[in-house]
Order: sequence, then structure tokens, then C-alpha cells
Amino acid sequence: MLDPATSKSFEERFDAIRSLKTEDIVSEKEKNTLTIMDIKENAFFVFNKKTYFVKQVCPYQEASEDFTKKLDYTITELNCLCLETGDNVNFEWEYDDELEVGYTLERLTFKGLTDEEGKPVDADDLDQIVDDSDLIMFDKEKFWYEDDWPALYICKGKEESVYMYEFENKSHTKFITIEEWGTDKQKQEYQIFLSMPANPKDITILSRG
Repeated sequence: MLDPATSKSFEERFDAIRSLKTEDIVSEKEKNTLTIMDIKENAFFVFNKKTYFVKQVCPYQEASEDFTKKLDYTITELNCLCLETGDNVNFEWEYDDELEVGYTLERLTFKGLTDEEGKPVDADDLDQIVDDSDLIMFDKEKFWYEDDWPALYICKGKEESVYMYEFENKSHTKFITIEEWGTDKQKQEYQIFLSMPANPKDITILSRG
């Protein structure tokens, strides 16, 4: 007998598969022209020999420092369910001269981050790291400060304020994003993700959703 968590995972994946309608499946010709930018919620696509179901599509839209004005730059997040493993994986895409895609490898915590001397890094250190264009360490690898920006996370009609801190390794093959949620310093929550880039051509769209 399956344990409750495994049983729930299988049920979620079967429900996703059952939602696929024959009329939504794209043709072989379309597969060669569609990209991740064309898909919506309830879409299916293949990446690295695994099939993903898109549960949500939510943009991070750049905002003014006080989060009152929306700016032009946007990163679109796809919250996906892997049908083979049951894992939830986030894909993100942006278009700035060319299409760029990334996906999460794992979720981190501040406990796994240090400075170059091995001292712990926490939320109170972020402003200083930005001011100094400094680095953080994860798993004995250096990740250099790349950018920081305020955004509005827009999902299911709800907008949340989030401040993004972005770091990347020397070879540009892995990225760490620290997300600071909320504007109340006493109640802010942090989400930290390790991700890597994906070749958009390696994503095959099965249905647009």
C-alpha cells in the first residue's frame, strides 16, 4: 500500500494527464515553431526527456522602488508538475533581444549560504553585499552579485511585492535568486532558489493549454 504522500502525488499526476484534451495537442508542424512563450496554464511540454504540466503562469513585473508603478521588464514564471517524478519545478522565461529560459534545481535556505570567509550570510547582509557588488558561497562555489530589483508578482488576480537579489557563478551556468517578500521589515519572508539556464530549443510544446 502506498503512503498518503505518494498516493496524493500519483493522484495529482493522473488528474493532470486526464485534463489533456485531444483538440489541444499541437501538430508536428507547430512543435517546430512554438516556444515556451506560447504556452498557458494546463499546457504540457517536454524538457530533458521529462514531461511537465503547467499548473500556473505568473509574471514578475518590474516595479518602482516603492512598488506603486509597474515598469516594462517582466519575467514569466511557470509552476510545473513533472509527470514522471511528481516534483514541482519552476521554469522562468524572459525576452530581452532573445529568449532566455531558466529552471529551478532546488530550493535553498540561508543556512547553506556563507561569505568568502565561510561566515554565515543572512537577510541583514544583503544590502551590504549589493553595495559592495560582493559574492556569496554555496556548496564551496562562488556566486557573484549580478542585479537587484523590485517586482510585483501577479498571480490569480493578486499582486504581491517582492524584491529580487540575483547572483551567478563564474561560468554563468548556475544562478541563485533570493526573493524578499513583503514590504514590512518585521514580517518579510525569504525564498531562495538555485537554478540554471535551459536552451529554449530543448523545450518541446505538446499542448498550449
